[in-house]
Amino acid sequence: MDKRIFQSLVGKETLTDNGNTNKLSIQNKKIIVEVLNQHYDLNIKSPADVDIKNAVPKNFCLYPFIHLNIDPDGRGRPCCKYKVGDASWQQDVPKLPDVNISEIWHQPELQELRSQFLRNEKPSGCKACWDEEEAGIISMRKLYENGGHSHPEATFFSHIPRKSPKNLDLKLSNICNLKCRICTPFLSSQWIKEHKDLNISDANSLKIYTSNSKEKLSENIENFEILTEWARDINHLEFYGGEPLLQQEHDRVLDIIYQHGRPNITELFYNTNGTICEEKFFKIWKNFKEVTISLSIDDIGDRFEYQRKNAKWEEVQNNIALFKKYKTQYGVNLQLQLYITVGIYNVFYLQEILEELKKFDLPVVFNMVHYPHHFSLVNLPDLVKPTIENILQSIDATGIRFLNWSPNIDNLIRYMNDRTYDPNEFSKFWESTKVHDIYRKESFENTFPELYNFLKEYI
Repeated sequence: MDKRIFQSLVGKETLTDNGNTNKLSIQNKKIIVEVLNQHYDLNIKSPADVDIKNAVPKNFCLYPFIHLNIDPDGRGRPCCKYKVGDASWQQDVPKLPDVNISEIWHQPELQELRSQFLRNEKPSGCKACWDEEEAGIISMRKLYENGGHSHPEATFFSHIPRKSPKNLDLKLSNICNLKCRICTPFLSSQWIKEHKDLNISDANSLKIYTSNSKEKLSENIENFEILTEWARDINHLEFYGGEPLLQQEHDRVLDIIYQHGRPNITELFYNTNGTICEEKFFKIWKNFKEVTISLSIDDIGDRFEYQRKNAKWEEVQNNIALFKKYKTQYGVNLQLQLYITVGIYNVFYLQEILEELKKFDLPVVFNMVHYPHHFSLVNLPDLVKPTIENILQSIDATGIRFLNWSPNIDNLIRYMNDRTYDPNEFSKFWESTKVHDIYRKESFENTFPELYNFLKEYI
């Protein structure tokens, strides 16, 4: 995007709070014409011909223009699903602490990605969203203002271009207290020793994983100065992990947004494993517009503890009660939700899981396992999928409140069936399960007897 095109708009208040514009001036229409002609080859002759409502490209995504995701290794991405599982991408992109967060925001790859969306392309790095949309799932791309189509005026006059992100998604380190089966040492420090002992990762990968345990934002004081400058324009802040409630930099970032931003219009989002609920967080959360706690609970009882090693099912249940207690005590606008990542381990048991989760009276969201790929529903053998489909279709979700953007049962089925499974990936599922069972002195067969007996002939 040639920023000269929008130079006359930078800093001007052209939008109301709800994203609507006042009547477009002739000058603004001329600017739109220049953009459309330059990037879409529409050859519009007159500003009077501009139809702003139909100007946003079909495949457009707002995330590269408004959202910055920082990974534990210091990389910056437009969102958590961009190039997910692509290890080669780690090698040649700018990272913290070698560059600051402003340099990451303006890095060439993100600039090119923005241009690709303006040209109505479908970038290959966004495969996760394209796959979900094919399955009828509301992808991350469409979740945010329907890919820029809900408020096209805001898309053109507020989001293109931006000097800084309005949303931050921070994975400040891989420090975590769990080593979940569908996770990796890239995102959990607890996994590192196990990979080393089992000789799964090479020395270079282990070095990266160990480095991810170090919180890098504070290594360059410029980052906190930049964050202070960005603070008033940030209205959505997300924390992931590792486990975000264990990260020291989390507290400092939150304090900067509280002190220098506009907490009364800023929403906070946490993806947490539910093992931590400390009263101190509620004392600052009460100052923010809204706080969403998304509790990653993929199963129940012994199966939960198998999938989320080191977690205790009773402790997590007690913490859910604590979240509700402190919410009332401190007057926090707190939204709790249960986040179920659906993969091979738990798809067989979804009915039982949903029945048990009813007691919490919380909304539910389904998520899909994309990576590690061998845990994905896609890689169930084709001969097994009809039975799994029947199991899913028989689920009675009466009494379960799914958030309106959550994938539904039909989406799970379509996602599973739309692709032929990879036998090598399914073999990897068995191999991984067995290797880690031996190391952890656990048993997939004893913990998931029905699923084991169902799948064992495909070993």
